[in-house]
Amino acid sequence: MTNVKVKTVGAIFNGQPIGSTIELTQAEAEHYAALGYVEILAQAKAAKTTESAPKADKPAPKTTAARKKTKDDK
Repeated sequence: MTNVKVKTVGAIFNGQPIGSTIELTQAEAEHYAALGYVEILAQAKAAKTTESAPKADKPAPKTTAARKKTKDDK
């Protein structure tokens, strides 16, 4: 099932106050929209499942840590 974004308009819905935006399944959104509890805003986009190519490991650049001066250092 795909998820859709809805805005609560008619009542406190699932503990969310009126005017909040939540995601419901398509069937739930249509059901509660028919009852007047929510307003369907837009379809939520499916998450991308493609993976990028693995990146080559680069060695971390070597840096020397600067030492803080104290009263004893002159």
